[in-house]
Amino acid sequence: MLSDEKRNKFFELLKDSSKDEWVWMNGYLSALVMPLDGPIPLKSITNDMSERIVTSSVPTTVLAPAVPATLQVTVVYGTETGNSKKLATGLVKKLKDAGHKATLKNTETYKASELDQEKNLIVVVSTHGDGEPPAAAKNFLEILKNKTSKFKKLNFAVIGLGDTSYPLFCQTGVDVDSLLFGLGGTRIQEVAKCDLDIDTTASPWIDLLLSNLSQLGEKNGEVTAKATENKTTTNKRIIYTGKVTTNLVLNDIGSTKSTRHIEIESDASILYLPGDSAGFIPQNKEEEVNQILSLLKIGPEERVSHAGETWMAKDLLLTKLSIRNLPDRVIKKYADFVKTDIPTTRFDLDVLLSDFPLPSGTNAGQVFAILENMVPRYYSIASSPSAHGEHAIHLTVAEVAIETKTGVKEGLCSGYLSNFTVGEEVLFFIQKNDNFRLPPDDASLIMIGPGTGIAPFRSFLMERDAASASGKNWLFFGERNFVSDFYYQAELLQLMETGILQKLNAAFSRDTKNKVYVQDRMLENASELLKWIEEGAYIYVCGSKDPMSKDVEKQLLQILSAREFETNLSAEDYLSSLEESGRYKKDVY
Repeated sequence: MLSDEKRNKFFELLKDSSKDEWVWMNGYLSALVMPLDGPIPLKSITNDMSERIVTSSVPTTVLAPAVPATLQVTVVYGTETGNSKKLATGLVKKLKDAGHKATLKNTETYKASELDQEKNLIVVVSTHGDGEPPAAAKNFLEILKNKTSKFKKLNFAVIGLGDTSYPLFCQTGVDVDSLLFGLGGTRIQEVAKCDLDIDTTASPWIDLLLSNLSQLGEKNGEVTAKATENKTTTNKRIIYTGKVTTNLVLNDIGSTKSTRHIEIESDASILYLPGDSAGFIPQNKEEEVNQILSLLKIGPEERVSHAGETWMAKDLLLTKLSIRNLPDRVIKKYADFVKTDIPTTRFDLDVLLSDFPLPSGTNAGQVFAILENMVPRYYSIASSPSAHGEHAIHLTVAEVAIETKTGVKEGLCSGYLSNFTVGEEVLFFIQKNDNFRLPPDDASLIMIGPGTGIAPFRSFLMERDAASASGKNWLFFGERNFVSDFYYQAELLQLMETGILQKLNAAFSRDTKNKVYVQDRMLENASELLKWIEEGAYIYVCGSKDPMSKDVEKQLLQILSAREFETNLSAEDYLSSLEESGRYKKDVY
């Protein structure tokens, strides 16, 4: 779908072009969306010419020769899933290697009295949910907000971790940066905003930091204007066009849920690795859009202005704007229209319009102006490029049914994907996840993936099979019922027969009077788990963050508390050491 301006320009161009020129344009556009030899530079494409290409700014710099300097640097991390801690730990090591005295601290236990003692402070903090800080960082933000006295002399820099899918990208990092600056701190360099592919932004930013700290050492810790210079370049994601070749329900008759296995093939080579995700921008449901148009009292082809462009109202709502689960900031703007207090809760636009009707004189364009653009949804890739080829990706998609005031609705993206029929085209891009990569081929691997959390582990097992990896593999899988919900059962049993999968422990919570989950299977196998861990096994967890990943970690800590190796460390410290060394990884949502 295009806005009126773009559509008119497109038709004018076609009208003024010859058939040979049409052929050239067709080939050129095909090369852009389906690169035959992988991603190609899209320097000639501007953002408003290709709104499906997501951009991110990546700081780069040419480093000055290293100058020996010793500074006292504190690195404070606030984390939700462990990524900030891992990045902060690596940064401390680099600082020490550069000759600085570096200390690592956690925002959760950071004390207000420590703040005035800092001279050079680096904060690494993630953002989750709707621009919210992780629970572990709330204490640190409160310390900054409650501080009344200015810093006498503090140099600081902030690395924010986030996801560009969300409007308040890296908001916690931005907030910390603003608070420190407002309290009189001096920026060493601009705040880094890291997307899910963290290293793309973090690595050059850290290189710049090390260079700037060397200059600080030369100038007795004073930041100069030159030290904060920062150039950016643009990386662009490639949008692939694929055809759905398989869309089947994995559950058997009698299941209380529906989970699909979807296969998508592309003429282009899809550049991905096990652990990566596929990103999709879904379309809103037509019946919801029609209901909204009716409530707004406008026709589907009525022209409305949005972000400087003219759209047909229905196209705008179908393909561009988010109309589900509206965030508080949108609700508050809507409340200003209707001059009514609206409860602090999530609303879909159709419910909002029904329960809090607009006053006469409010036009649809005013409503569209407060809505935010649709954001991508991500699904772990369940296939292996080595086993399934570079032209296909597989997904494991749980269909979601949401009870709303206007009836039961399908999950936005799960419904979008589940309704594709074989042969239909779908656009997608690859979201790299370098923090969830396979361990070395000779390392043992413990995988904990209930429900759709099994997706990346199917990819891992198939990739290790294709590579003839020598490391052992152990999978914990859980679902509701053995008979109807044992995803990829035949494949997993075959992998056991061929010696790729050494151990498979499954938990089916609805098959017994007392519900059994993956963490219960872990406890039953505690002795052998400890043996694998002692021998160097890597532990990976994928699936729902709350409560699954928290319950799994709680059980893992209980198991580790009974170990006989590394007894000088507590279970918590030992698990932290596994995480810092890359042997404990989570991909939770």
